[in-house]
Amino acid sequence: MFKMTLYGKTMTGNNEDAWRVNSRLWFEPAGNGTYGAAYVGHDNGFPQGGFNEAGLTYDGFTVPARALQAVTGKEQIKEPGAFLKSLMQHCRTIADVQSLADRYDRSIFRNGVFMFVDSSGRYLIMEADTLISGDDPTYVMSNFYPSTVTDMNAVPIGRYQRGRQFLHNRQDTTLTFCKDVMHAMHECRTRIGDGTTYTTVFDCQRKIIYLYFYHDYTVVRPYYLEKELQKGNHMITMPEVFPENQEYQRFLEFKTPFNSAVLMGSTWGIIGVLVLFTVYWLYYNVFRRRNRLAGYMIWLMAALNIGLGAYLFLLLQEQSVFYSDTPYYVEGKTVINVLSNTPLALLVLIIPVGVGNVQVVNTTAVSMWAKRFFTFNTIVYLIALLLFAYWGLLCIIQN
Repeated sequence: MFKMTLYGKTMTGNNEDAWRVNSRLWFEPAGNGTYGAAYVGHDNGFPQGGFNEAGLTYDGFTVPARALQAVTGKEQIKEPGAFLKSLMQHCRTIADVQSLADRYDRSIFRNGVFMFVDSSGRYLIMEADTLISGDDPTYVMSNFYPSTVTDMNAVPIGRYQRGRQFLHNRQDTTLTFCKDVMHAMHECRTRIGDGTTYTTVFDCQRKIIYLYFYHDYTVVRPYYLEKELQKGNHMITMPEVFPENQEYQRFLEFKTPFNSAVLMGSTWGIIGVLVLFTVYWLYYNVFRRRNRLAGYMIWLMAALNIGLGAYLFLLLQEQSVFYSDTPYYVEGKTVINVLSNTPLALLVLIIPVGVGNVQVVNTTAVSMWAKRFFTFNTIVYLIALLLFAYWGLLCIIQN
């Protein structure tokens, strides 16, 4: 997100980077003593960002959880989305936001940071336990805690640094300039063209929302806040008001456990089968083994089962693996980085596993049930390799 204040005019812009479909813009008129507002988000209804009649705007950023300062004697936030809406309904300025937000224990937002900007150009960074206000003419925000950073040049977020550099070279408040700032900070990954889901640019004086969809900055949809609020509560589904976007269609067609119940269930099923196979192999090797080759194969397959099961579990926790360059890498996360080589390791080992499986099946020193388990376990490997091939996890893509 960025804000720009120049000659009494304030503009803000935000890129929403998320693997979500059917993103939405919706309008909620004023009530008794409250401001009407527009919100942007996805099909879960959570207000990722907002813009009210007073020209106050905000957006949020996902951050890693950290240890928070102790809080006592403050009100509890029961529902995060309702709290954010309450700020937009009751606040005109950054001072209003700061006063209201400071009354609450915000630890429920331990994975989030928010940036608020009012029509005068003042801004407020709301962390779970810290509030930071300022009035710099330009400001850029991304997925980190400003309260913990002493050197903004050292923040290792490419889109954040691109935005800072862009605003360092030039300042303007025209729509073209603001669009160019957002274009400089947008994401479009190499795998399937996913990245920035939508972009909003807010004119805080004229109360205009400029909406862009799926990092296509050639088409804009303007919405005049006051006019839209006069229509009452209503919602706009973004893909329905923009031309067909080929990259968005590719994103829709790319299925992962996070957007396919079948793949989610299948992945959990494979993990369960691998656990059962591993238990059986350990039992068989200790109590039933009568063949040296079978013993070697059992240890190899047990190790593969444990590694593959752990990797599949990682896939169910880290959605970004499906869209990032391979092998997946996270600085400082050694276990994740090692597990990310599992698809290639399985691809290399599937040949000796297959050859060994044929030899074991053809020996008389192994029971029929063990032979069947060898075969079924190998079939599970082949199914996993097919899934990895579809997800592009067997390729090595260099940045």
